[in-house]
Amino acid sequence: MWRKFAGALLRNKLAFTLSILAITTFMGYEAAKMELSYEYVKILPSDDPTFVEYQNFKNKFGEDGNVMVIGFADKDFFTLNKFNDWYHLSKAIKIIDGIKDVISIPTSYKLVKNDSLSKFDFVPLITKVPRTQSDIDTLKAEVDNLPFYEGIIYDKESQATLMAITFNSKSLNSKRRLEIVKEIKTLTEAFATKHDVDMHYSGMPYIRSQMMEKISHEMTLFLVLAIVISGLILWLFFRNGVIVFFSLIIVIIGVICSVGILQLYGYKITALTGLLAPLMMVIGIPNCVFLVNKYQSEYLSHKNKVKAITRSVETIGVSLLLANVTT
Repeated sequence: MWRKFAGALLRNKLAFTLSILAITTFMGYEAAKMELSYEYVKILPSDDPTFVEYQNFKNKFGEDGNVMVIGFADKDFFTLNKFNDWYHLSKAIKIIDGIKDVISIPTSYKLVKNDSLSKFDFVPLITKVPRTQSDIDTLKAEVDNLPFYEGIIYDKESQATLMAITFNSKSLNSKRRLEIVKEIKTLTEAFATKHDVDMHYSGMPYIRSQMMEKISHEMTLFLVLAIVISGLILWLFFRNGVIVFFSLIIVIIGVICSVGILQLYGYKITALTGLLAPLMMVIGIPNCVFLVNKYQSEYLSHKNKVKAITRSVETIGVSLLLANVTT
């Protein structure tokens, strides 16, 4: 079978080459549409009773996986300029496209008894920007008398305060999340620089954004390193630039096709699938080494290129196929 396969390849070199180019072009077009995955990895299928119950719970009570938290500790927080800048920062972040809500001391609420309707009303803690330090002192006294926020958005002992930023679900699970986090960091770092404070970041949107940026960067880095190291190994084996060049081209075609197939089946780049491209490089190079080495040994024995190619495919082809399938 392998001899017939090798003969068919040799008799139809042009058609085979054009077919490979066409497939590679199509797969390259598909691979160019590959996107990073910005969603949680689902462990359970969508129709699993536990997963359905979890979704119903989130719809009813919400979730904390869409909240980014920023904060700092400063004993001089309740000073006019610093507090007002924190107030304006809260407002600036809230109007960013993709942000659902912002909770901080300047945007918090208090309960006020409504005797006429026999109920409690939620009233903003701050209705206008403080104008004097006296206004800030009055506000601080009012915050100290609101135990609900103690240890949540404000800590009396450490004088630490935080801002909880809620993302809407559409932006949270899309590429837009990375842009939002960058916009928030730009605004907060300007505040931190102006007032010489050490800003801290946390929350799942921030952590996931940092993780996806690392995956994107490391996937590119690993692929480049795999190409360089594979080319170096081929050069050490054969000391022939033509062999190195065409071996790398063939392996890169394999990488393009594998990424294209992922895209065709609707997969996205995750921490796991991001390893496939460099893995294909590592797997493909030994194939090239075995085939070229067998071809050279056959050619040196009888100086017939066609016969050398046929015997290389016939003897090495089945071994490489089984090795790659098991891998």
